[in-house]
Amino acid sequence: MSERYLSAQIQRVLATIELMAGREIEGAEPGKLAAELGCSPADMTRVLANLEHAGWAERLTKNQQRWRLNKKPVQVSNTVAHNYATALNSLRIERDNYSLLR
Repeated sequence: MSERYLSAQIQRVLATIELMAGREIEGAEPGKLAAELGCSPADMTRVLANLEHAGWAERLTKNQQRWRLNKKPVQVSNTVAHNYATALNSLRIERDNYSLLR
């Protein structure tokens, strides 16, 4: 696909999600996320506000200055895993239905 269709803002959001993964307990500071991504603190504030609005990120209860991924990405991942497991099970049933005659 042509790079002309890429959006710096969308790429920044996706990179932020990847950076936040694994920091669910201690959270991440917006300033550090911005530094890691090489963007401005204002850009990171915008990214986190949009992620929060979409249910993908939240502030830590104990420290409102730190952020973590919310349950939405886990739910998406679990849905994909469930669908693959269901499809695999269906394929196994089909394979068993077409097994060799004995």
